[in-house]
Amino acid sequence: MRIVSILENTKQDKNLTAKHGLSLYIETDQLNIIFDTGPDKTYIKNAQKMGIDLNKVDIVIISHGHSDHIGGLKYLNEINQEAKVYLSPHALDSHWLKLGMYYHNVGVTRDIKNNFENRLCFVENDIEIAKGIHIITLNPTNEYTKNLYKGANKELDDFDHEIMLVIENQNGIVLFSGCSHHGIVNMSKIALEKFPNKKIDVIIGGFHLIGIPIINTLGKTNKEISYLADTLNEMPINSIYSCHCTGAKGFNILKRILQNKLQPFPTGKEIILN
Repeated sequence: MRIVSILENTKQDKNLTAKHGLSLYIETDQLNIIFDTGPDKTYIKNAQKMGIDLNKVDIVIISHGHSDHIGGLKYLNEINQEAKVYLSPHALDSHWLKLGMYYHNVGVTRDIKNNFENRLCFVENDIEIAKGIHIITLNPTNEYTKNLYKGANKELDDFDHEIMLVIENQNGIVLFSGCSHHGIVNMSKIALEKFPNKKIDVIIGGFHLIGIPIINTLGKTNKEISYLADTLNEMPINSIYSCHCTGAKGFNILKRILQNKLQPFPTGKEIILN
């Protein structure tokens, strides 16, 4: 399995572009996958510079309905007119980020449904899309984030639009999460319950430890993040690649505890797994 970060908040190659968002290219024996599309077409430009042909992608998976993960979907037709798009039926609902007294739209543009009508695959239950490749649905959570809202009435977001990807490999399972709004510990426990007698080989994704993205404040206390790291350290997890909404401050706190088990996953980084 080949996994490439084609868009993330940071970069390791000066020729690539980093932006607040996430997009991963995943190459397996069965399928080529785009996991999230970032906020715009930057993921496409980066992939082209890296020699990755997104026209050969078989499926796109959208982890949740926030624009920094689904915004780039509107440009997919420019390079791929066939790939099916898997997402929660709630991913196209309205989503809002509240800053001060103002609500900012962080949902998807209305034209997505019309432009991709025949390609959208709404996932309401766990599904195995190819042998060993699973999309796992998540129930609404009470792990609310105070500045994130949903719907026309702007209710606190319970993240019923979040899903995760699990791929089985020789060493256990690989867990992909966009922002881990349900909490990465909770999501890891769900994955371990669904795949008994297997450990987590790798976790890849954001852990949503940023408070306000623009200025990268911490969304949790040092104590909370340290507890998160301690818990992950005690779980059957071989390695973790955390990125995007984890943020530099949150990552540094995690790193002090997780040490070599934790690595960043900047734009341009590639890993190969069995």
